[in-house]
Amino acid sequence: MTRILEGRNRANADEMASFIDKYEELEKEKLREKMSYMERCRRITEQQKDLLDDAKGQGLPKNVVKAVVKARELEGKANAILEELEDDAAQIFKDIREALGDYADLPLGQAAVSREEQDDERTAAVVSAVKNDLSDDEKSEWEKAAPTAAKH
Repeated sequence: MTRILEGRNRANADEMASFIDKYEELEKEKLREKMSYMERCRRITEQQKDLLDDAKGQGLPKNVVKAVVKARELEGKANAILEELEDDAAQIFKDIREALGDYADLPLGQAAVSREEQDDERTAAVVSAVKNDLSDDEKSEWEKAAPTAAKH
């Protein structure tokens, strides 16, 4: 057994053992807390799974629910970044986002708009619902972004 040097600015053997014992107890307590936390998370995950199953039973795909939640989260993060900016920088941020345009200006967005012409009832219903929620300016932009074949 190694001899523990005692003296000035050093704990004696009993004090050192006490520190080790207390640290081990804290490690065990931390593990119990982690296990408790993981159990609560598991129950919440089960509730989410059940909710997604219910949504699927009503015709709402699971991946759509998850995508909407993720989009809201990302939009919240973008808004938080915007709020952190000073007034001048915030205006520049808004101008840049406006200049970059909306999803319908991108090739994938244009493909989605052109798909409206197909006989897909679900897609047509979604596009119609989105169009109904647009302001007049946004509707104008929508029409500009639509491919020429979809305009006729």
